[in-house]
Amino acid sequence: MRDKTRRYTTELPCIGLTFLGNMRRRLADAPDGSAIHAATDSGTLWIARKAGAYKATINGHSLTLSLTTTLAGYGVRYWYLCPHCYQQCAKLYIGSKGIACRKCWGLHYASQSEDMLARMRRLIRAKRVAIWAHDTAGIMNLAKTPFQFDKPKGMRWETFERKRSQLFRLEEKYWKAFIPVVERLTGKYR
Repeated sequence: MRDKTRRYTTELPCIGLTFLGNMRRRLADAPDGSAIHAATDSGTLWIARKAGAYKATINGHSLTLSLTTTLAGYGVRYWYLCPHCYQQCAKLYIGSKGIACRKCWGLHYASQSEDMLARMRRLIRAKRVAIWAHDTAGIMNLAKTPFQFDKPKGMRWETFERKRSQLFRLEEKYWKAFIPVVERLTGKYR
């Protein structure tokens, strides 16, 4: 087996747009020097308001946390500016000595390392959740066919039948692609 060469986004804690909204709301009318904090695996992150900007401190390392905006159909959307490359981003990842975007940390999404079968499994599960929701028992079990689940309440029969048949065709492709894997593990059946 190959050594792991990539680092993934799940390895570092992050602050996203929800955190940004809460930070802006809590520090909006606060006087300069007011701070909020968040405990992370990398240490405690302190964010203070200073002269209309934000100062982030983690494990004694400080940097300026800048924001930018873009126009959206519903008004204005706020973004972080990475303190290192100044690219706008929705998430900043927190290390023990600083905060940066995914690219500056050299992080990858786990889906970037998936093979064809893993991508198909993820797509199938996403389509199942779109039809039946997460709380449906057995929904993630690919051994169960889409015909074993009832129509969700409130969905039209025509829509349900169309989505279920699309899902069934996708699952059929998945199982055909999975046959060689099973044959490699068990030997070819004659």
